[in-house]
Amino acid sequence: MIFARNPLKQWIVHHQKVIFLVLAFGIPVIVRAIPEILMGPYIIGFDTLGFYVPNTLLWIHAGVNLWNFLATAPLFYSIFMSIVAIGASPVWVLKIISPVLLGFLGLSIFAYAKKGLGWSPSKSIFVTLLGTLYFVALRASWDQLREELGLVFFFVVLTMLLTNKKRSSWKSYLALSLAMMAVVLSHQLVSVLMFGVIIATVAYTLFRKNFNESIKLLVASLPAALYFVIVYLSGVAQSGVLGYPANSSPLASWTGFASYQSMLTSEGGFFLYCFLPLLPLLLVGLWRFGNLQLRSWLFMSLILLFIPLSSVSPYRWVLLLTYPIAFFTTDGLNRLRSIKWKRFKFTAHRIAVLYLVLSTAILSFGFIFATSENPSFYFNPNYLNKYDYQIPTSMLQNTISITDCHDTVNALQWFKNNVNSSSLLLTHTVFYGWALLTLKESQVISYGFDNPVNATTAAAREGHTQLYLIWWVNGQGWYAQPTLPASFQEVYHSGRIAIYSFNLNA
Repeated sequence: MIFARNPLKQWIVHHQKVIFLVLAFGIPVIVRAIPEILMGPYIIGFDTLGFYVPNTLLWIHAGVNLWNFLATAPLFYSIFMSIVAIGASPVWVLKIISPVLLGFLGLSIFAYAKKGLGWSPSKSIFVTLLGTLYFVALRASWDQLREELGLVFFFVVLTMLLTNKKRSSWKSYLALSLAMMAVVLSHQLVSVLMFGVIIATVAYTLFRKNFNESIKLLVASLPAALYFVIVYLSGVAQSGVLGYPANSSPLASWTGFASYQSMLTSEGGFFLYCFLPLLPLLLVGLWRFGNLQLRSWLFMSLILLFIPLSSVSPYRWVLLLTYPIAFFTTDGLNRLRSIKWKRFKFTAHRIAVLYLVLSTAILSFGFIFATSENPSFYFNPNYLNKYDYQIPTSMLQNTISITDCHDTVNALQWFKNNVNSSSLLLTHTVFYGWALLTLKESQVISYGFDNPVNATTAAAREGHTQLYLIWWVNGQGWYAQPTLPASFQEVYHSGRIAIYSFNLNA
């Protein structure tokens, strides 16, 4: 009778499955689209403009070695390049793909919580939003798009590992094998975590003497494992484990790790910076929530934090902890329902929900709306954020701040219109993607993160006489280079961005 008087409530109850799916996809998409809208015609994310754009443009126009392409975890690039190759703008493709990808990650997290763990729809949507909208998750969505794609398939794999127990047909294990292959083709680090979970699952099934399921899991894992070992591990084996000499470290110039002990200390500080707001509820969840897969993910990440690989930043493993921590935190929150304490109609559970929602909203929206020039307190390097190379001061930037994007376009357009075609523009990695979007590839040389004097001197020795460089005006430069040497003379500037000519004899 109540439903008859309230058709809206009846409709909601009848369509709640679809509603929760729409929320799991739509809310992350909308929130992630906000910084893209605020950036106007420019994309956000360092890797998006620093690597995805230039790699894609170069590979489309000049081709790419097949083996090198396979070693990049090529699934995202294959999708992105296919769209750009038919004439779409790489910038606008990335502006659309990035929010949509976070939406699919939300769907995969929701499906794992609901179907895999058997959580209620409300609990599943809560962990979905925490796992996609917490500021560390937003940082990952800022530019780690290949990783996000890998995580989408990883959660599909995790869901299948639990649901396949109910229907252990060869078709379900074939689907599991394909999903695992998709993870490996998407991202190397996510693949490592996936194999860690698979190994733990196989060990558990062997302990339970379920040999049939163990064999099926091993066979299903074989194609992905072979690809990973042959294509990926060969490169890692060549780079090896990082050593720490008595006086200096190969990573010192990049991370400040002077020793193994300093690396561990820095990792611990970074972990606290990322997850201190969640720590009380996380500890409750760790104590009570015994899911094998998520514990394996957590344990695997913690082990990897102690292994200093020269090819992998240890901070990446901390960032990847965001997702299992979201599950443990959500379960810890749910455990508080059993506490009978009540004060002014506020239970411990309601207070914890209010705290978690407010702290997440304050941090995440501060990350989204504040600019690099005026960052939110938590992301300001002068106060709490001592890890601004890992957690940027704002989402409103790519390789440069939102305030410099228009001036960069102006500077490059000036170069295109006022310099002859035989001149070369040397670019740091942060301006390389920008330059390729405006100029011909033959006019642009990237010197990566090297010293610009070394790059221009080398180009001059090869016979190039008209050399230019794009950088900030003196005194305003980013990336630990506020000024340029006297051999670079400013010939044009727009706002804080300038074009310099190079004088070898200066």
